[in-house]
Amino acid sequence: MGSFVAIATNTDGKSIWNGHFGVSPIYTIFDENGNLIKQIRNPHSKDKHHDDPDLIVNLLNDINLFIAKNMGKKSRERLTKALGVKSMIVDTKDIYEAINYYLEVKKNIDVFERCTEKYENWFDKYKAIYESELNMLRALAPKFNRALEIGVGSGRFAHPLDIKEGIEPSDKMAEIARQRGIKVYPGFAENLPFHDEEFDFVLIAVTICFVKDPIKTLKEARRILKKDGKILVAIVDRNSQIGKEYLNKKEKGNFYKNATFFTTNEVCDMLKNVGFGLVKIYQTLLANSLKEIDEPQDFKEGYGLGGFVGILGKKL
Repeated sequence: MGSFVAIATNTDGKSIWNGHFGVSPIYTIFDENGNLIKQIRNPHSKDKHHDDPDLIVNLLNDINLFIAKNMGKKSRERLTKALGVKSMIVDTKDIYEAINYYLEVKKNIDVFERCTEKYENWFDKYKAIYESELNMLRALAPKFNRALEIGVGSGRFAHPLDIKEGIEPSDKMAEIARQRGIKVYPGFAENLPFHDEEFDFVLIAVTICFVKDPIKTLKEARRILKKDGKILVAIVDRNSQIGKEYLNKKEKGNFYKNATFFTTNEVCDMLKNVGFGLVKIYQTLLANSLKEIDEPQDFKEGYGLGGFVGILGKKL
């Protein structure tokens, strides 16, 4: 995995190239902390039909991420699946705005890179909570031939739910998921490196509170789902007692410092607004505090009492 970020740049050296990233006149190279390293001219820029990510990867070397305004799905797929390079599509005009956008996204990724072991230990330490959440998700998950977890992490949900594929921006978390037998693609929830209508089922377990753009994430999930495909979004409900407990931990803890907690109603509205119909909603962790849960809990329909809520939707 590379260590630099390349932004497709116009001839002025400041604005993002509007065309396909493969024929960008210039590539501006930043390190992972957002420091400008250099600018490289693209010898393939005059070839209007050029669409070969391999040439650009070979030209630049040691690239972890490409940021561009336009990038075809085939190119993104090639970068991700064959070359192991992440891609990010942005709407900004200035290359410095683009790198700052990435640095904001990276804040949550860095937490999981630093605290991978602590994350894994949580599931063992709070086994009753984990089993309660997992049992509820298992009850909500539909039958599928091909499924994807967006923000698969270390595979703690995907593996027991028999989901074989995941997207994950944290390299350390992805490595653990691969050890659990999951095929993990490097990338971001807002820019999925897949063609339209590839999957029967998409799981987003808690990840929605960590993404930079939840609406764009849900639109991408809908795009890659087949007709009548299902999505399951699981959250810590901000309005629940346990949700309020998590909110109190935001400033003290590592994982949720930069997270955005949602209510069930907010997530339902987002799902409906991007083209999903609601199928069912379950809740578990029916307690005032996580400290009260020392045995796996049952789940029940609806929301308003449980700290952990699962919302199943169907692509309309």
